Amino acid sequence: MKYSAAEVKSGILITLSLVLFLALTFVVGGTMTGKTREWKVRFGYISGLELNAPVYFAGKEVGKVTDIEILSGDVRPVVLTAKISDKIILRKDTQGFIDTLGLMGEKFLELSPGTAGQPELTGGEAIPGLDPIPMHVMIRKMNMLADLMEELTRELNPMLKDMNGMLSGHQEEIAKTIANAQEISANIRDMTQDLKYHPWRLVRKG
Repeated sequence: MKYSAAEVKSGILITLSLVLFLALTFVVGGTMTGKTREWKVRFGYISGLELNAPVYFAGKEVGKVTDIEILSGDVRPVVLTAKISDKIILRKDTQGFIDTLGLMGEKFLELSPGTAGQPELTGGEAIPGLDPIPMHVMIRKMNMLADLMEELTRELNPMLKDMNGMLSGHQEEIAKTIANAQEISANIRDMTQDLKYHPWRLVRKG
């Protein structure tokens, strides 16, 4: 059975595409080297983070979340298992954060590098996670802030009215006072500038 030149080229192109796709899959998944390490990260709230979510270290993707365990009755019940490259060094003050990736809103786990002077983690302890703020909590706090601003405005309004009443009819005197203050400030500035270049005038006249 003979194949045309176009069919042969199409077959080669499809084969190369499959090979490239598999190679990229192995590289992204970290299965080409096989050198990964598992870490536990403890949270009280994960804001919808899902299994296989990417893991970032200092802004660079280094692995993925391989397991999400719920410990019922615990104060911080969510334990994430993150598999990341074994080249990544985590330290005693490393923390986990949950953030949103791009416009699609995909959740990801971010691990901070920690401080250079801190000892390295051995893997036996869980990394503490900083819980994201739930949306309903943010909305409640914004509503509380709006209520406080409204109350403050109500309390300031009578004070502003009283102040306007006190200033009413004295605009001319206030303008003169401001002008005098500006003139005095200018004189002091000129005198200071003159003394800067002629300090001897402090002790001698003329």
